[in-house]
Amino acid sequence: MHILRSIPKEYYIPISLGLLFLFLISFPLIASRYLIFLLSLALIYAIWALGYNFLFGYTGLLSFGHAAYLGVGAYTVGLLIARVGIKSFEILFLAAVLTSLGISALIGYLCVKYTEVYFALLTLAFGEFFYALAFKLYDITGGSDGVSVPYPYLFGYLMDTKLLYYVVAVLFVILLYFAWKVVNSPFGKTLQAIREDPVKAEFVGIHVKRYQWYSFILSGVYSGIAGALYAPLFAHIYPDLFHWTTSGEVLFVTLIGGHRMFLGPVLGAIIYAFLRSYITAYTIYWPFVLGLSVAVIALIFPNGIIGSAYSFIKERYFSKTVVSK
Repeated sequence: MHILRSIPKEYYIPISLGLLFLFLISFPLIASRYLIFLLSLALIYAIWALGYNFLFGYTGLLSFGHAAYLGVGAYTVGLLIARVGIKSFEILFLAAVLTSLGISALIGYLCVKYTEVYFALLTLAFGEFFYALAFKLYDITGGSDGVSVPYPYLFGYLMDTKLLYYVVAVLFVILLYFAWKVVNSPFGKTLQAIREDPVKAEFVGIHVKRYQWYSFILSGVYSGIAGALYAPLFAHIYPDLFHWTTSGEVLFVTLIGGHRMFLGPVLGAIIYAFLRSYITAYTIYWPFVLGLSVAVIALIFPNGIIGSAYSFIKERYFSKTVVSK
């Protein structure tokens, strides 16, 4: 405790991120190939959920169509590799970011215009539009069969499971730090003010819809990055990436960990990825078991695992300290 107190508070986050980075980089040295794959998936889910939480947890907008931007990122990478023959991951990644940025900016602008009533329904409708598009454009997208995605190359090196893991880990740490800076910036505080009371925020001079739009775009770009990593990890893209049930997954992930806590989506992503993996290995009825598990977690931890733990510790220890004084 004395050592912790001697460290200036401004160094807490860099030190924590450094320790996390060291753990992630050393993980392949002690883990099996399957566990490396599984943690890669969990970190991709975490990136997706961090992005989703900009919109849901910090801006207060519920989207039922966020699989669209995951799918856009995945299909951009997959189709450029399989149909165009581009295998440089640097180019593929940039293309996925720009595509998800453009599409989320367009769709976000349309959805935010009707925030009061139709926002959630519009996000769902656009998500299902991309789902239908992936089916109909068979010659390009492969229809229901999807498209096989060969491994891309990063700086001339084949991105096999291990190299891809390192790329995912590095991007996760960078995006986690960026998300922390955004959330604690004036922009992030403005989003939270809008979440709490958009009418009051508008009254004090905040351009609510503009900030909601910016939040939507940021959320879409994070989702697109997750999709760009998802495609080479599974070496396959398919229409279900756009489906509303996939959008439900990121909502579950965020709620499990706690959408009002910064690290909630990260913990939720890790729990969800590992839980789903082990449940699917033992039963064909995994959607039912997984849904039941998520429901039980939600009932036991109504504010998410991190949110409920924080409330418990605060009430049990800090409230007693105040009373005793």
